Amino acid sequence: MKSFPAIIVDDFFENPDAIVEMASSLTYTPQEEGIWPGVRTDLLSDINDVNIIRLFHYIGQKIFDLFGNNPANWGMYTTFQKIQPFSENKWDKLNRGWVHFDGMYQSPVKFGGIIYLNKNADKDTGTSIYKTKNGFHTYEDHEIDQKKKLYSGNCIDIDKYERIYDEYHDQFVETIRVDNIYNRLLLFGGDTLHGVRTFGTEERLTLPFFCYEYGSLTPPLLRS
Repeated sequence: MKSFPAIIVDDFFENPDAIVEMASSLTYTPQEEGIWPGVRTDLLSDINDVNIIRLFHYIGQKIFDLFGNNPANWGMYTTFQKIQPFSENKWDKLNRGWVHFDGMYQSPVKFGGIIYLNKNADKDTGTSIYKTKNGFHTYEDHEIDQKKKLYSGNCIDIDKYERIYDEYHDQFVETIRVDNIYNRLLLFGGDTLHGVRTFGTEERLTLPFFCYEYGSLTPPLLRS
C-alpha cells in the first residue's frame, strides 16, 4: 500500500507571478550525467539569499499543512527546473518523459511532487501516474543509457531510441492524468510511478520537490 496518495492543490502560491520572477533571477545548470532533463537551480535551501531561504521554508510548511501535521523536523529538496523541448513535435518520443519513481534517483524519497509555473501552458505538459501491467517492471542499463544520452546532449540513434522507449513503456498503464495548470501543485508518494506526458513546444518551468524526512508525521494512508 502506498503511504501517500496523489494530491492536487490549485492556486498553491498567493502570488505565483512573484515566484516566477524569483525563478528568473537564479542561475540554472544541467545535470552532466543526464539523470534528468533540462537545467535546474541549486537547491533552494543552499542558495545564499534570504528571500529564497524564506521561500524554501514556506513551501515545506505549506506542503506539510496539507496533512494537518507540521512536524518539528523535516527535510526536503526543492529547486526550479527549466526544460526546453527536444522536438518541434510535442508527441515525438524524444519529447516525452520516461516513467519512473523518485526513489530511483534520490533515496530515500518519502514523497515528491511538482508545482507548475507556466502561464497558459499546454495542458498536455503535465504529469501522468502509472501502474505496471503485470505487477512488476525493470529499468535495464541500456534503457537508462538511452535516456541519459538524450538528456546530457549526446548524439543518439533516433530509431534505436524510439524502439527502446516503446519497449520500456510497454510495461505501464496510465491511471491518472494531471494537466499543467499555472500554480498547481501535484504531490505523490516516492514509490509512485509517474512521468511527463510531453515537454511541449515551449520552455517548461516547474518547481520539483522531494521530501526525504518528516519526523513524527504519520503518512495519510497509515492513519488508524
